Amino acid sequence: MFKTENYYHTNYLGEAGITETCLYSLCNLIQTNTDLSDARLLTSEHSHAFILKDLTENFYIIRSGFTSGYPGEGPKGLAKALTILNKHQIDTEEILINSKLMSKLNNASLNDQDIDFIFKEKIIRPIRLHNYIYPFEYVVTKSSNLKRYYPLELPYSIIDDRIFDLALLFKQDPDSALIKAYKRLEDTIRIRTGLNEHSTKLFAQVFQGENALLGWGVPDSSEIKGRANLFTGTYMAFRNARVHREKNENLVHQYREFLLINELYLLEAEAIFITLKD
Repeated sequence: MFKTENYYHTNYLGEAGITETCLYSLCNLIQTNTDLSDARLLTSEHSHAFILKDLTENFYIIRSGFTSGYPGEGPKGLAKALTILNKHQIDTEEILINSKLMSKLNNASLNDQDIDFIFKEKIIRPIRLHNYIYPFEYVVTKSSNLKRYYPLELPYSIIDDRIFDLALLFKQDPDSALIKAYKRLEDTIRIRTGLNEHSTKLFAQVFQGENALLGWGVPDSSEIKGRANLFTGTYMAFRNARVHREKNENLVHQYREFLLINELYLLEAEAIFITLKD
């Protein structure tokens, strides 16, 4: 059998000449693929692209949205990309390619021979990757400048089934999803225990004190107390403010809050009755 012209599974990401789309594509790829093994920085004069490979021989091409040799967004983006790859411990080497091969890459038309050439081509020595980073270290050393390129997504694999519908609603209306999650948790506790209290009073009666109804089968009493305090603390710190006034917040804060309320659902599911009601 002969190898076909496009035997390798190849994905093309980003847009040539547009640094931001390439950075977002790189971070999305890293977040969703934990098997990335190594990368090549492809350099054609002052234009740069990336090809990454995973453990199952899939290839991911980030088009040439990066540049070097002058102050600007293209070189700054290259410094960010190299810093991100290093942060994730993805082995990166640089090779030189000609403008024709770069054009084929940008047009999503690399064949198997091109990819073989890239990974067999002599890597540049001495290493000069840090030379691309050094002029912009003041930018890339601030983690907040890099975190924004990662996709904001809820990890559905750990979302409690009882609020999975709210995790889907969260994309369209975070505030509504959060308020419903708080109310639903209270309803769940009231139905389970037969109590009629609300908010922090409900959780204090259920989880705290000598007459607590629910607890966890852990040996350390301080751990039980800490878990119980998470319920009252979360409602005091976040739920009450959300219900009683309009909050000036960003989406990142809302994601964090949803994951926090999700943890309360998971803890409630693990709780067991420790005091039987008459």
